[in-house]
Amino acid sequence: IEQAIERAGTKAGNKGAEAAMGTIEMVNVLRQIESAK
Repeated sequence: IEQAIERAGTKAGNKGAEAAMGTIEMVNVLRQIESAK
């Protein structure tokens, strides 16, 4: 269990959450660009 918790990101950070947030941010930027046209 400890190993799984470590992989999920205690020290290194949660890369899955970071990727999801980056994707959401990119979608929002693309929407802003589209609505500005």
